[in-house]
Amino acid sequence: MGRNSPLEDWLVRHGWDRAPVDGMRIDLGYATALFHRGDELGGTVVAHSSPGPASGYLPTVTEPGALTAVEDDRWSVVLAGYADHRPGPDPEEFLRRMRRCVEPLRTVADASTMIGGVRTYRFVESRRRTYSRLDRFPGGLVVVGDALASVNPVYGQGLTLSALAANALGAHLRSTPSPHLPARNYFRLVEAVVEGAWQLSTAADLAQPHVTGPYPRGHRARKWVADRLTEASVLDSTVNARYMGVVNMELPPKALTDVRFLARAARVLISG
Repeated sequence: MGRNSPLEDWLVRHGWDRAPVDGMRIDLGYATALFHRGDELGGTVVAHSSPGPASGYLPTVTEPGALTAVEDDRWSVVLAGYADHRPGPDPEEFLRRMRRCVEPLRTVADASTMIGGVRTYRFVESRRRTYSRLDRFPGGLVVVGDALASVNPVYGQGLTLSALAANALGAHLRSTPSPHLPARNYFRLVEAVVEGAWQLSTAADLAQPHVTGPYPRGHRARKWVADRLTEASVLDSTVNARYMGVVNMELPPKALTDVRFLARAARVLISG
């Protein structure tokens, strides 16, 4: 487990091959801070600001960020940015960026006191390994979590991806596999889950002006369709329900290719 797992080095040291790796440099940075929570937002417990990827998350547009009510009467606030617009550890800069977010975050910046400092984290590259493509692999060994795939944390897929990987492992173990053979059935199951998360996160990341690829086959056509579905999801609750089901990894990406669903989205866009 773990993004920096030494597993690959162990395998090579003992005569095994490294798994093929796909990577996409995104150069994300995010920062978090805590604030005292009073009644400044009434019953609000979550607020979220997510401008479209094409904006590049520049300071001239609404900042991406979120706040959540947490224990001990505190707000937990996170702000994100890419490349040269990554948030830094300066509390005053953090407050300025909050004031460019949606109204609830602006209110907290003006009415609440920050507790402690600002913590920053940098995520340079999304990465996945495909063990099913190896001809040889040790028996009784599986790879889970970030050691298998680590995608842009802004989209909130990490915990879901790990839970689905655990589900794939459970299904594999219920088949009573031999501990002396490679867990190929597990890797096929879990890599199908990873593929869904990878498609979603990298497609959104490729809309960022500083991300230069690699571009999958048919990227432009897929992006055009995805942009139209995003527009339709704002206008129609049925389209939105399926769209968010895919975004939240409750449904596979192919759920957005159903002919009846696409026809409904088209009608929504035509009717305005």
